[in-house]
Amino acid sequence: MQSENAEMYLVTLALLEEQGTPTPISIPRLAEELDVQVVSANQMIRKLEEEGLVSYQPYKGVSFSPQGAEHAQAFLRNRRLWETFFIEHLGYTPREADALACRMEHITEPEMARRLSHFLNDPKASPTGNTISQPGSRKKPVADLRLSSLHAGQSAEVVKLRVDQATTRYLKGQQLSPGAKIEVLAVSGDGEMLVSTPENNISITAELAGLIQVSITEDN
Repeated sequence: MQSENAEMYLVTLALLEEQGTPTPISIPRLAEELDVQVVSANQMIRKLEEEGLVSYQPYKGVSFSPQGAEHAQAFLRNRRLWETFFIEHLGYTPREADALACRMEHITEPEMARRLSHFLNDPKASPTGNTISQPGSRKKPVADLRLSSLHAGQSAEVVKLRVDQATTRYLKGQQLSPGAKIEVLAVSGDGEMLVSTPENNISITAELAGLIQVSITEDN
């Protein structure tokens, strides 16, 4: 397909979207994230547009085509599978694992990714709380909506946990991890929430609820 450099542009665009950056994303913002000159970013975006992977709107920015979104999600899936492997089986720190996984994502063929996922019991999220998408997914990341903004009676899907490893393990043990469908049962005056997970009900402090990224399900 493209060079590793071009692939990094796709991955960076996906990460910016995942973090809630409004689309289309400006080329100066993309260049800043990649630490490259704006002219270089502009040239690469034009090449990616020629390949049908992105769409560029002058003076506005760049967004994915369906094909580009699928490619980007495949790279992120590879990265997060390797991140999980390096942390859980080789004892690397999250920072070390991310650096190694960033290199491995570009050389991982679909069959290798499938086998790696199977070896890891098909995780839905990495140990650091990042969502691991399904093969062939074109789903765009949702905006940065926090659990703390929901009201009683609303349902949502957990997208990302912005917490430390210990808290991530605790929440995963309560079945509150990326991909989980939850419902807010009650909200106290100080913001503490009672949330229904696939397994049980769990109390979430206002501070913790502000660190859990969710998307609203369609029936809300």
